[in-house]
Amino acid sequence: MQHLPLFARLDGRKCLVVGGGDVGARKVRLLLAAGADVAVASQTLTAELLELLDDGRIHHIQREFSADGEPGEAGDVSPYWLIVAATSDRELNAAVARAAESAHRFCNVVDDPDLGNFIMPAIVDRAPVTVAISTGGSSPVLARWLKGRIESMLPTGVGALARLAGRWRTRVRDGIGELDQRRRFWESVLESRVPESVYAGREAEAEAALDRLLAEWHSNNPGKAGEAWLVGAGPGRADLITLRGRQLLSQAEVVLYDRLVGPEVLEFARRDAKLISVAKRPRKPSIKQPDINALLIEHVRAGKRVCRLKGGDPMIFGRGGEEVEALVEAGLPFQVVPGVSAAQGCACYAGIPLTLRGAAQSVVLTTGHTERGIAEVSDFSPGQTLVLYMGVAKYRILAERLIERGYDRQTPVAVVERGTADDQRVICTILEQLGDASEAHAIESPALLFVGETSHFARDHGWFAPDRLMVYP
Repeated sequence: MQHLPLFARLDGRKCLVVGGGDVGARKVRLLLAAGADVAVASQTLTAELLELLDDGRIHHIQREFSADGEPGEAGDVSPYWLIVAATSDRELNAAVARAAESAHRFCNVVDDPDLGNFIMPAIVDRAPVTVAISTGGSSPVLARWLKGRIESMLPTGVGALARLAGRWRTRVRDGIGELDQRRRFWESVLESRVPESVYAGREAEAEAALDRLLAEWHSNNPGKAGEAWLVGAGPGRADLITLRGRQLLSQAEVVLYDRLVGPEVLEFARRDAKLISVAKRPRKPSIKQPDINALLIEHVRAGKRVCRLKGGDPMIFGRGGEEVEALVEAGLPFQVVPGVSAAQGCACYAGIPLTLRGAAQSVVLTTGHTERGIAEVSDFSPGQTLVLYMGVAKYRILAERLIERGYDRQTPVAVVERGTADDQRVICTILEQLGDASEAHAIESPALLFVGETSHFARDHGWFAPDRLMVYP
């Protein structure tokens, strides 16, 4: 995060805009909308600014800015909470920024974010709801485009809904003492008919519904029960988690997450959620599965909504079945949300079809973590794609075992390392050279091994990060 988003309360506070042209006028309008007491330092003013001056809405300092200004002159920034440099003279803008920095004031330099110490975001205004969009100053056009997209999705009446919630905030707080329970109450309100009543202008109807929901909250006791949500986070990329998974993650009070869940996915969690890593690290001391089960049960019994966040799909080598069994034995409610499995995600991003007419009619998913995983694989079957999870350190042994079970030494194989992530790497070779390829390219976990005729598609059809495709030898 390059900039910390802040919402400044400027009503009645002095702000300075240096520059009386069209650009300065735009910033003046924005500051006036926030209730600021605005002064404009410039020899001349646009017609719009002159009209604002005649109406008594701004002050005019009719001198060019000088960093050597005496108190009360155009170069003195100490009386102002916030300064905007909006001239066409970069040296003058830089002088304004230096004066603001020296006085420990925030300064925005229009179209030159490197000079100032804060930037103006694109704004969606549904007062009191305000959405600010920033690209760190790198692409204002993109920020405006995003603003348009958000404006088209955000109901125009959302401000009225926020005002209604504000009027009821104290009453709800007095009626529901526990913070987590209040959050759940408001979530239930947003999922009820109250918002639609507000958007339709039927505020009395919305007020009556709120009154009824609050009265029924304790008698129905819907918010006190905890629940476990086993959610598949997908194979790595944050945008591959399902919509349902993202919704539940954003509501959870406790998140138990695996090693393969990236920080970008965790950004979807509530800021006040308790994040607990239950990572299992290869060949290193790790938390045991019974301990994870116990932790899950403990928090659900305490009335928390717990998101058990797993890489890929929770029911494919995610040990989700064991956690479901533990929850059932404890008599606790749960939901399971499927995810894009590692096999699906890595195959797609490497351009490998798991099935293909005339080449692959079946898919076998297994683990290469132990030799037992290979022992459970059936003998070689034509038209079969084999996907092996884990076992990176045993690729040479795995190749030997597969050859023993009837696989041709020339069978195409592909290893997808860190699949779907920005640093994804794909190594293509043949089965008998898998061990050598693994050592030559220092393949590391997490990685998935694809064995079968369609694996060779990665050589020509890998659309994602093709510059990180390696062919061995």
